[in-house]
Amino acid sequence: MKHETVAAPAHAGIWVAHGAAPAMDGAHSHDDIELNVVTSGAIEYLFGERSLRVEAGQSAVFWASLPHRLLAPEGEPAEVCWAHVPLSTVLTWDLPAAELRVLLEGRPALAALPDDVAAPSVWRRWEADFAGRDADAALLEVHAFLRRTLRAAAVPSGTGPASRPLGMAAYIMERFRDPITAADVAAVVHLNTEYAMTLFRKAWHMTMGDFLLRRRVAEAQRLLATTDLDCSAVGYAAGFGSGSNFYAQFAKLVGTSPGQYRAALRTPGTD
Repeated sequence: MKHETVAAPAHAGIWVAHGAAPAMDGAHSHDDIELNVVTSGAIEYLFGERSLRVEAGQSAVFWASLPHRLLAPEGEPAEVCWAHVPLSTVLTWDLPAAELRVLLEGRPALAALPDDVAAPSVWRRWEADFAGRDADAALLEVHAFLRRTLRAAAVPSGTGPASRPLGMAAYIMERFRDPITAADVAAVVHLNTEYAMTLFRKAWHMTMGDFLLRRRVAEAQRLLATTDLDCSAVGYAAGFGSGSNFYAQFAKLVGTSPGQYRAALRTPGTD
């Protein structure tokens, strides 16, 4: 892939690039929110057994912790603008709970790019800003671009979670491999367990247990795509206490078994 890649020391993990989209031999994942804009041609992603096509003039946003693969492009390679922002950074942006929930649930948001937005010019400015002294300004623009994509994708709006729900979510994201309890999460924000559980569910529209489960399943998907660990070992490495629970919860959320999920990712041309 021919492109320029720029990361600012003040914003470790921020990545922006533009260029031709390559076909990927296998799936990969990274714990970022990924923002892509197709400026010519079209690209098609494979998320396990599900596919997503992004046409010229469209932008897509998704949580890249879910293993994904670009399929072989049809005709001439598409031209794409890419931006990766760590989830830990996005969590500080106080997104409306409904929008952030879409990302955490692994549902890509797809929207038409406004006619007055020239993505290549925007990306060139971001690349220059991240390389220079205006990294903070560029990051604000990335934030705004992501929010506009989510809103244009008709994601329901809501009230952004307050600092305590954010703190609880961040703790779960960091400690998901450990056998944490609701009391552990509540203690991080100095609340009693029952109230913390109520506050968390009100902000995120899911329980702490559901949030933890989604993060563990996402990690299992990453390991299935990027390692040769057997399925049982993947479950334990992702934080599941038993193989049977891992298989049951994975199938419930993903709709297929861990083995079938891995096979779909590694089979060329699957659609």
